[in-house]
Amino acid sequence: MRESSLLLHVYGQNAALPARVSLPPGDDMGAVRFDPGGGGDAEVLVAVDQLADGVHVDVAHTSLSQVGRKAVTRNLSDVAAMAAVPLAAVVAACLPRDFGQSRAEALFDSLRRAAAAFDCPLIGGDIAMWDHPLLLSVTVLARPEPGIAPVKRSGAAEGDLLYVTGRLGGSLIELHGYTHHLDFEPRLHVARRLAAVCRPSAMIDLSDGMAADLPRLLAASGDLVAQVELAQLPISEAAQVAAAGSGRPPWQHAMGDGEDYELLFTVDPAQARRHLPESIEGVPVTRIGRVRKRLNPDEPPLLLMDEEGQVHPLDSTGWEHAGT
Repeated sequence: MRESSLLLHVYGQNAALPARVSLPPGDDMGAVRFDPGGGGDAEVLVAVDQLADGVHVDVAHTSLSQVGRKAVTRNLSDVAAMAAVPLAAVVAACLPRDFGQSRAEALFDSLRRAAAAFDCPLIGGDIAMWDHPLLLSVTVLARPEPGIAPVKRSGAAEGDLLYVTGRLGGSLIELHGYTHHLDFEPRLHVARRLAAVCRPSAMIDLSDGMAADLPRLLAASGDLVAQVELAQLPISEAAQVAAAGSGRPPWQHAMGDGEDYELLFTVDPAQARRHLPESIEGVPVTRIGRVRKRLNPDEPPLLLMDEEGQVHPLDSTGWEHAGT
């Protein structure tokens, strides 16, 4: 069993959903429309993410403050990918039976603090005990920014430029007291600013690595190929450290490590020239390539232009859940 195959099965049922579902499965958030007392349609966006001990964190070697924060912020990164505004969150927690009262209280305090820090109050949830590692499931509700429709994964077109925020790779490496996959800031304000000044044609947050997430954006947008310029990749210092340990080039870590939680988006070239800044709130915005139509059915979705100008196909090196 592979995550990608299961998701395709889920997406295949979208046509059977009722008309009030304005964003079906297949994007960073789902959405439904409703009529609040006859005043016209309103839209609420919903996303859920799990945080599992041994998969997304190692609770034995991570502070409960960081565990609770990541459970919230990885979900808020999906809100950012839609350029939406968080409203509230609920959490369902399966706690190990030996977790202890004081540790449980510390964990829920950290969840509440993290949610409040991003104006996304924790308003409820559910608690269970079991004989397995910690599992947290956070659901976030959001709304569109007034006057700005949610930005979807679909919408990229031939000729669009490809951009990314921040720097990529090495998310598990601790440097200078900072570990990106635990301490990152979801790009909520950056995303809404982008949507206001240049309106990305498509956008996704990088949770599984660009090599895995970029093909998802391309597939949602149509029969497209992305050509990524190696020399333009904004590679983090942590990716350089990871590369020194792995023996692999830093760009591979930037493309495949995962848990960057940066924004990957496409923009019409004319829009980009007129309106797209080089940074937003101190966060760099970097052009890394271009999107075009697929030339033949066998052409891979990702092409990498090396520093000599040669173009090579790039296999997926991102993270994917898999089982038997």
